[in-house]
Amino acid sequence: MTTMLALLITLILTPSSAVVRDETVLVSEMATLTVKWERGAVSILKVERTPLPNPERMRRWRGRFEARALGSAGKPIDFVRFDFPLMAAAESPDDVTEDAKKLGQKIRENVKATMIVRAPLPPGATAVAVYDTVTRKTVSADLPPAAPGGDGSTKR
Repeated sequence: MTTMLALLITLILTPSSAVVRDETVLVSEMATLTVKWERGAVSILKVERTPLPNPERMRRWRGRFEARALGSAGKPIDFVRFDFPLMAAAESPDDVTEDAKKLGQKIRENVKATMIVRAPLPPGATAVAVYDTVTRKTVSADLPPAAPGGDGSTKR
């Protein structure tokens, strides 16, 4: 009982900054990417800058792909994860037959999908990229200029 009480007090008194969150840095702008998956490859069809009404952090969910904000020399600054529809492996390794695994793989091989992904644009971002964690391939695109009246940066 004493151990449980000590644990409860520790949890209550732990500052919230000590809690690790899987979120991006605080951003005032995001990139809206139209991305396509077809024949085993990702392509970026369109990139738009989208100002946010208030600075916010974006959640990093699970996913095979990463939408990345790139800085100078193409180095990643921040990212979010995502999956295309029907691309995530849904089979449990323990309770699925080999036939079901093969069917799932066949479905994933023939997926064609276009979707919109929102990625953070921290200060210093000059381009965006989509990284496939399975094939380790990256496609990238330059950011369009900042909105008229802007200074060309992603800062507000």
